[in-house]
Amino acid sequence: MVVVASEPYGSDQSLSMNSDGKGDIRILPECGAQCDRSTYGLTFPYLFPGTKEYEQKIPTIRVSGITTMDGGPYPGYWSGYVFAWANNLTKVIGRHTTKAGVFIEYSGQDDYIQFTTASQGTTNNQNGEVRFLDTGHPQSTGLALANAVLGNFNDYTEMGRKALTPWAATAFDWYVQDNWKASSKLTVEAGVRYSFWPPWHSKVGNIAMFDLDFYNPRNAAVVDPRGGFIVSGDRFNGIVLPGNRAPSSAAGRVPELTSGEFDRLYHGLPSGFSKTHKNMFQPRVGLAYAVNAKTAVRSGLGLFYNRTMINRDTALGGNPPFQPQQSVVNGNIDAPGGAGSTRRDFPFVMTMQDLEFKVPQAWNWNLTFERELPWSTTLEVAYVGRLGVNNQRKRNINQLQAGTIQANPGINPNALRPYLGYAVIGLAENSGRSRYNGLQLSVERRVANGLHAGLAYTYSRTLDDSSNLTDTLPNAYDDSAYWGISDNDRPHVLIVNYIYELPFGRGSGVLAKLLGNWDVSGIYQYQSGSPFSVRSNDDFAGAGSGSGAQFWNQVADPSVAHGDFTDSVLWFNNDAFARPAPGTFGVQPRNGLRNPPFWTTDFGLRKMIPLQGQHKLQLRLEAFNVLNHPNWSGANSNPTSGSFGLITSKNGERKLQLAAKYMF
Repeated sequence: MVVVASEPYGSDQSLSMNSDGKGDIRILPECGAQCDRSTYGLTFPYLFPGTKEYEQKIPTIRVSGITTMDGGPYPGYWSGYVFAWANNLTKVIGRHTTKAGVFIEYSGQDDYIQFTTASQGTTNNQNGEVRFLDTGHPQSTGLALANAVLGNFNDYTEMGRKALTPWAATAFDWYVQDNWKASSKLTVEAGVRYSFWPPWHSKVGNIAMFDLDFYNPRNAAVVDPRGGFIVSGDRFNGIVLPGNRAPSSAAGRVPELTSGEFDRLYHGLPSGFSKTHKNMFQPRVGLAYAVNAKTAVRSGLGLFYNRTMINRDTALGGNPPFQPQQSVVNGNIDAPGGAGSTRRDFPFVMTMQDLEFKVPQAWNWNLTFERELPWSTTLEVAYVGRLGVNNQRKRNINQLQAGTIQANPGINPNALRPYLGYAVIGLAENSGRSRYNGLQLSVERRVANGLHAGLAYTYSRTLDDSSNLTDTLPNAYDDSAYWGISDNDRPHVLIVNYIYELPFGRGSGVLAKLLGNWDVSGIYQYQSGSPFSVRSNDDFAGAGSGSGAQFWNQVADPSVAHGDFTDSVLWFNNDAFARPAPGTFGVQPRNGLRNPPFWTTDFGLRKMIPLQGQHKLQLRLEAFNVLNHPNWSGANSNPTSGSFGLITSKNGERKLQLAAKYMF
């Protein structure tokens, strides 16, 4: 819609409806015996019998130093939807072009994926996950593989059936911005955006989590100090449900909510548990100044919020009482629930999100210099910075203090937890931070005389204390040692590209059609290797399961001279790392090692054959890694592996591709 007024004025609005995905993942029939646990002689009884989507699916088995057998989180299904309405207004007043708009989105996802989280001490496999480590079990042989043969596991975790969780949320945004041409050389852009994002909630109220404010130590479950199972007490002590009562929509769909058994878990909490933040104003400002006809300087600064979406650590439908998940510590796989016919209850594994749950935000800024050079070429040099706060990460709030297990020999770790009756309590909280500084250089030649070419180079450094949504702090009580080089850090990235139309064979004759209309293209890419640390799943600190892999001590310089690759090559000095002393966390700079760099060259040759009228035939030959350059794979960072410190494989063979395209 366009309205004509005394001043230029325009408005447009849109309504959209779409699905953000639908999937139904089942076990492939051809997987057959490979996916059947009986193939491997696994006949142990489940903690939750009769609740499996696929009764005979293999569990997940982790043995230190051995490749993991992973049964995965499926079968399961999900479906999503998004309804959005937007209205934007533009008005020109003299040197000002002002824009304003509003955006409203209602979206959701029906979640029936049978897993909650996948951090150490929990599982993403409904049919169970078992870990055999070198140490930790009272009857350990000192070797994980031998412990597996005997069946003596460090922890076994299993969950029951999960009810379908119909997630939904509404998001509201508005913005105002103004483009002011202050002079013939200076343009100023300024504006603000406001966001209002209530947390995701279940339309039938079937989400639950642990809340410290409602845990009463006097009602704590009594845990057997040897077997780690629950003897008595309130198993749901501290678990909360949203609202004040079960919604009417739960009738006939969620029996746990309508039985009355869990009415005591209502405390008037918000439907999505966490706080709805109402002060999310995001200012932005930008400047562009033309020094002269060939030189310009640009700069900008802005605050940006990032909406927390549904992810595996905020999908609270996978918690008891809706989907019980229990953890057994230091047991035997022949009878994870204990010997005999008596059904024992073990501590729950819980996922929770911070009630404050601050919204992730980032301050972005840049300063850019642009210059037009001879030969149709432009140069751009920019400094780009980013400061992120409130990044999502995890920690186990039920972690033991370092040295607790060593100080209590023979006592089951779950009998020593701060919150008795629970094993791992994985808290998803937006408390991480990150920092990026980068120098970006770009040289581009516009198409002239049939040649287009460009070069882009970035030199940067990224630091953080959480590189992904599910980064788990090894020490839940102190994150200072976790600040370091980001998993995403790539200091050097170089890309060179070109397209050149070959100059011969031009014209309209037969000979021109045969010899002309050829062009060649290519891309060269180089980037630094990924950073990594030396860690293992062993609980040297004696803090119990649920806190991710622990660092080894770095005791020397890991740098070594790299020789030629035969069947392997030593990438770093593996003697530079040692096991931490029992009862302590290892000391090592996070991501202090780096894998080999990567580079490759791609080449393309194309021939366009004009036919009658608008009809054309295009022939293409493309060569990926045309020089057949081998790139070394990543180094083995597992200190319990026989190939620790070695690179044992390469990749990057040349690939050719032929194609023909007919255009009309």
